[in-house]
Amino acid sequence: MLKNNPNYIKYSSKNTIIITAGGTGGHMYPAESLVWEFNNSGWNIIVISDLRGSKFLKTFPTNIKVYTQDVISLNFRNPFLLIYSIYLLIKGIFFSSYLLLLYKPSIVIGFGGYPTFPTIFSAKFFGFKVVLHEGNAILGKVNKFFCSKVNAIACGFWPTIAPKGSKLYFTGNPIRKTFLSKKIKPFKFSLTGRLNIVVIGGSQGATLFSNIIPESISKLPISIKKRINIFHQARSSDCQNLKKDYEIIGVNSDVKSFFYNIEDIFSDAHLIIARAGASTISEVLFFGRPLILIPIRNSVFDHQKLNARLLSKKEAAFCINENECTNDYLTKKILEILVNNKLAVKLSSNAKSMAVPEASIKLKEFILKNLNGEVIEFKN
Repeated sequence: MLKNNPNYIKYSSKNTIIITAGGTGGHMYPAESLVWEFNNSGWNIIVISDLRGSKFLKTFPTNIKVYTQDVISLNFRNPFLLIYSIYLLIKGIFFSSYLLLLYKPSIVIGFGGYPTFPTIFSAKFFGFKVVLHEGNAILGKVNKFFCSKVNAIACGFWPTIAPKGSKLYFTGNPIRKTFLSKKIKPFKFSLTGRLNIVVIGGSQGATLFSNIIPESISKLPISIKKRINIFHQARSSDCQNLKKDYEIIGVNSDVKSFFYNIEDIFSDAHLIIARAGASTISEVLFFGRPLILIPIRNSVFDHQKLNARLLSKKEAAFCINENECTNDYLTKKILEILVNNKLAVKLSSNAKSMAVPEASIKLKEFILKNLNGEVIEFKN
């Protein structure tokens, strides 16, 4: 099923840009930030995502055009799903081709994820300029497939692992404008006051966190436990049990499947426990808060572990591999930060130094340089 915004407007190709992104927060959040940058400069913008991306559109500008399409990743284990996924892929290529020939954009921007494949494929087939953005420390499947065929690749982290010869340029990961408009509070750590711990499992939640974190918190000394406020973003199916778990161990908690004011919560945090997705990391770095990263096991090309490792090397976060993340070990790491003011401040300072708050501006400028044919010094 293909859907588009009502009120069709015939855009001029001279100031039109197509942005395509997979339908998860890791792809849609940086895309949103770039959309606002171009929208504020008077560009006409078309966004193409999959059906999952619809829930993120509430915070996009209302004057853009949005198209969603059914695209699923190729499933080689199930022959019936494989045939169906190929059918949807071909259907997506035809529809993307139609949009490209209709709007004739000046340039196409891809933010990764399998739903971007039809648009990027069609754009290259018809000779449109294409710039990709890779948020992780290694190119994802679609970006890797097209890396030698596109005009350039903007990177959210440096270094970024990519095939030799890829035209790489560091811009950082764009973060949402609601974060950028937030006045950052200086990090203050008290050994006697309230302790705000934020648990965030990415835009889709994390069942591991729901299972292990309440138990780890329960093992903290009573003198610390009674000072804790937990803000835990979890899967909808886990929320009710989580609330009961925190109530049983005597910890104040706010458990939701999604926090629409997450920037306020990050700003007041003393410790954040998170997966190691690119957008989550970049948003936490913006506020400069102590961070424990638990990369998801078996992520594509192990990108979450590579993301976390970059921060760990800069002493900007603790990194715990999922297979090492026992209740006792996590309790130990949480305690190390909560009782050591010097360590907490160091982690906060190092995290802040890695932030790139102007990433959306840098990405926009990089795109315009490619569009205008300016000489760019690439890294590879």
